[in-house]
Amino acid sequence: MSMPVEVEKFLNTENFCFLATSYQDDPHVCLMNFTYLAAEELIILSSRKDTTKVNHITKNSAVSLLFYSLGESGEMQMSCTLNGSATLVSPASDTHYRNYHYKKHPHMGAFIIGENISVITVRIHHAALADVEDKVRTWTQDSFR
Repeated sequence: MSMPVEVEKFLNTENFCFLATSYQDDPHVCLMNFTYLAAEELIILSSRKDTTKVNHITKNSAVSLLFYSLGESGEMQMSCTLNGSATLVSPASDTHYRNYHYKKHPHMGAFIIGENISVITVRIHHAALADVEDKVRTWTQDSFR
């Protein structure tokens, strides 16, 4: 079974998410542009190497991503929270991910291209979708793989 359709919709239509990291009781949240690579079921992010988020990920790969849609043409407002594990891709093998991410966000090159920019991939383990009526549906990796 593949990723739930509702979750894939968020990943294919939204451009920004909130990334939450934590290390030794020091939580950190930041706004990120992202790219979903459906063929590998990975989320691609990028960040300067000297940031709190990169420091946290090197010590604790567990992350959460929050997506929010205001809804269009009568669609219901929804949020999607994904939990997963983040990996800092080595510079020797990050070209594929970096190029794919840049292709979706060419106007964000300062955050994607450069020697001081790390490429981060997130493998999703858990998804939760909530609507404005507080109806929450959840999936785990086993239920959509």
